[in-house]
Amino acid sequence: MPIAKPADGCYWTRTATDRPFPTLTGPLEVDVAVIGGGIVGVMAARLLKDRGQRVAVIEACEVGRGVTGRSTAKVTAQHALFLSRIEERHGQDAASCYAEANRAGVALIAELVARHGIACAFEPAPAIVYATTDDGAERIRAEAEAARRAGLAMHLTEDAGLPYPVTAALRLDGQYSFHPVHFVAGLAATIPGDGSHVFEQTRVTSWDDTGVETARGRISARRVIMATHLPLGQVGQFHAHNAPHMHAIIAARVDRASAPQVMAISADEPKRSVRSHRDPDGAAMLIATGPTFKHGDADAEVKAFADLEAFAAEHFGAGEPVFRWTNEDYTPRDGLPYVGWSGSNGDSPLVATGFDAWGISNGAAAAAILADLATGRDNAWAATFDASRHSAKGLGTMVAEGLEVAKDLVGGHLAPHSGNAREIKPGKAAIVEIAGRATGIYRDESGRPHAVSAVCTHMGCLLGWNPVDRSWDCSCHGSRFATDGAVLHGPAIEPLEAVRIEQEEPA
Repeated sequence: MPIAKPADGCYWTRTATDRPFPTLTGPLEVDVAVIGGGIVGVMAARLLKDRGQRVAVIEACEVGRGVTGRSTAKVTAQHALFLSRIEERHGQDAASCYAEANRAGVALIAELVARHGIACAFEPAPAIVYATTDDGAERIRAEAEAARRAGLAMHLTEDAGLPYPVTAALRLDGQYSFHPVHFVAGLAATIPGDGSHVFEQTRVTSWDDTGVETARGRISARRVIMATHLPLGQVGQFHAHNAPHMHAIIAARVDRASAPQVMAISADEPKRSVRSHRDPDGAAMLIATGPTFKHGDADAEVKAFADLEAFAAEHFGAGEPVFRWTNEDYTPRDGLPYVGWSGSNGDSPLVATGFDAWGISNGAAAAAILADLATGRDNAWAATFDASRHSAKGLGTMVAEGLEVAKDLVGGHLAPHSGNAREIKPGKAAIVEIAGRATGIYRDESGRPHAVSAVCTHMGCLLGWNPVDRSWDCSCHGSRFATDGAVLHGPAIEPLEAVRIEQEEPA
């Protein structure tokens, strides 16, 4: 039985060619078990197979259709104003390492596309970060200097290629856009054979230094890579070192003349990110993202989409979006991704997390680091990205902040519904107190209620409703659940408990 997923309005997943992979059917032995079938896991597996390793990619849902497949899919080493921030916090060497790793990540994606002939709409597109205020222009110029010191060939320009005035812009040529699901699934299709495998609909339930357990059998392995966006369960306590947030994303048709020829992101608030894409019929699509918001904050989510759609209509002539979806990201506590051993020894799982909305090039660089570490090779970037660098200091503060978020949700926009389940209209959801417990109830379009515990199975935070994706989301650590309680995204491992609703009275 397929694992449940949210009502899917994501352009990339809805336009992807079906490329099903089998489920695990029994015990297996490989050299490296890779948990997660996104860009990090699949690229790491491909690199490891190239080195003669037997690998197994284990994906709980569908390969390439998770966080990677819900991104804006910009293949670029330009990450807004990251280099100046990293230099300020960690020094010039760290900024140079970050720039080099991401530049190499872009090149590695291009090389794999060419080598394996992957049809994924891989096209050149310059990257732009721009400002519309004087303060933003100053920060753009600071980023230009940081990029120069880091050896990344960006240049200032007065022409951002956008249909509205800017005060400054920084351009990086030689970058790309692509269809993320077609890239990841296409690359995954090259892995099976010679003792290597790719499995879908196979959820990992536990792991140790000798392999992983699933409901469909055990996979024994010498190394375990956890490429799950945020490590599962309590691994490495990374949930306490990364703050989750959501993005509103739309895909809308525009005239070809109005479609941006650059991949652009604003340095000022409100955050705007745009790129274009040609749909399967050749029509121009605008892919745009807007302000971030907390998981489960339905009011903020609705406002973010309204603001984004108004922006797209005003400046690009976009009509009603054809697709709307949300995606999540994690901001690392110290501003650098965590990539490498999750603990202080080589027996712990290898992990990659904290990409802060730049998971394509960072994900490719992470895959290269993980492949090197898994095979005992030196890696020039590993020390800068070292996942075990965090200390216990600050753990209590960040956990307390997460629990404070949950408390705010209880007293605010997710206060228990002041009535019973029958008052929830079709297509809507609410948290209702039933027998003293918070219960999330979604009533589908046919009027049937779906009731589950509204308490996250990861660390007990109260969930909130995502009205666009129709999922229950956790603002504390980013776990997401389907309306039937199935886990859509970790770090939670266990599904939400189903709640029985007494026979409803006739309306």
